[in-house]
Amino acid sequence: MKNSNASSAAGLAAGLGCLVVPLIIVLSPIIFFIYMIDTYKKEIFFGSFYIIYASIKVLVLEVPASNFPYGVLLFIGVILYGSMMIPKIRTLYDELPVLIPFLQMCFLMLIASIIGFYIINAWADNQTYAKVEAVLLTVTTFVLMRLLMSFWYYSFPISSMITREEEQDIQAIQVNGGSVSQTPLPHGWMHKNLVLFALIFVFFLTIFFLSKTPPVLDTDKLMKEQISREAAAGAILFYDEEKNGIQAKNFEVPVLTRSVSTRMLIWDYNLEDNDKVQILVDGKPIHDSIVLTNTPVAFTVPVPSVITIKGIQDQGGGLTYAVKFPQTRYTFFNIVAVNGVNTYTLKPTP
Repeated sequence: MKNSNASSAAGLAAGLGCLVVPLIIVLSPIIFFIYMIDTYKKEIFFGSFYIIYASIKVLVLEVPASNFPYGVLLFIGVILYGSMMIPKIRTLYDELPVLIPFLQMCFLMLIASIIGFYIINAWADNQTYAKVEAVLLTVTTFVLMRLLMSFWYYSFPISSMITREEEQDIQAIQVNGGSVSQTPLPHGWMHKNLVLFALIFVFFLTIFFLSKTPPVLDTDKLMKEQISREAAAGAILFYDEEKNGIQAKNFEVPVLTRSVSTRMLIWDYNLEDNDKVQILVDGKPIHDSIVLTNTPVAFTVPVPSVITIKGIQDQGGGLTYAVKFPQTRYTFFNIVAVNGVNTYTLKPTP
């Protein structure tokens, strides 16, 4: 009797396994698809237009933005390539051939815009390039991508004409007793390959971008040293109002170019609670009262000079903030009391 019950339980478990596993396989991509669409609406539906807007915003505000979620680019590429490979969906392209170049161009221009966005962000965060260089490199990326598309469609046009090889394939199918319901798109495989090549490029591009992601910051070490060359602008160390042993300090900022102004980014690296500070350059205020948030704000300051950060209003928990000078990549984490001051002495290269 016990053996019979055990066998029944094992059979039931096996039956459930046979049902659950296929269900997971079927539902997982659907759930992932819904998640991506819901989470990244602007990136997916507005594509390169949204990225171009974000790039212009970075240039105007001179503050880096969050990096593009590169998984979205892979997701879009896989969906596009899959739609060209699945027969039932592919018929849509047969009926509306214009969709092929349109979607391909959208995808390729999205790739170009993301590369440009990365370049501009690199300037804004670490001044990897000069501002003019970043803009020129971005424009060059768009031009090269557009030239590539022009060359591709010139070499493999989508028109009512089909190639001799494709015509021979149709005749071979008919000779062997098969039927062709409609004329295939010319250079169909080449246009699928274009998306495939782009998808492979995106895969390696994503690996490259991820390799450049700033490392996870050691908050304990940072609170002791209060200085880092690895922190990205806007880095948040705590999500509660914590001092964590940080002390008010004055800093010297070396290796700056003499007689050339430099950018200074300032933000609240702690819980955002709308603390206020005043910023002075050589004793003269350049901003009487700035509300600190987790989003950096940029100021242009001369070199050499002494920057003073004065506490104006503390909403509780300590008036904590971070200052970054992209030209040197130095980020300073500090705290200031109301009516207290911290100074940053900008020293040019000897």
